[in-house]
Amino acid sequence: GSKTKQGLYYDQTYAPVASWDLIRLLLILVAVEGWHTQQIDYVLAFPQAPMEKEIYMKIHKGFEVTGSNPEDYVLKQNRNMYGQKQAGCVWNKYLENKLIKEVGFKKSKKHECVFYKNKTIYVLYTDDSTLTEPDKNEIREIIKEIQKANLNITKEGSIQDFLGTN
Repeated sequence: GSKTKQGLYYDQTYAPVASWDLIRLLLILVAVEGWHTQQIDYVLAFPQAPMEKEIYMKIHKGFEVTGSNPEDYVLKQNRNMYGQKQAGCVWNKYLENKLIKEVGFKKSKKHECVFYKNKTIYVLYTDDSTLTEPDKNEIREIIKEIQKANLNITKEGSIQDFLGTN
């Protein structure tokens, strides 16, 4: 956040997103080639990723610990949470690992938010993604593989719905 010092711990908090130039290029490819698209959204994305280290937090005011002083206790986080500085980074590494090792995607050497498998191109923007390719059946199969990798997703529509680009 705003208190991070330049060059210190950036590798632990940085999470890439697809550039708008890349998204525009994808829109052009879809329009010119007539490819099929499917937008997906990861449900509660950050908590899907496990914690990378133990984190504890104070019990918030208003919560009671029966028979004890709440200030004598802390809560241990079990899942990655929104609001943590490293949450996006942890989620990105977790998702990338799942996409490559369990779904079979390859990561682009030019764009860190682009993956490909067979004829399918996958573009990631935090927890929103779009799949595009010339055959609808391949997209359906890849979505099944993503779900089989225990990633909770919803199908959101076509490229027109991706990040409000319509």
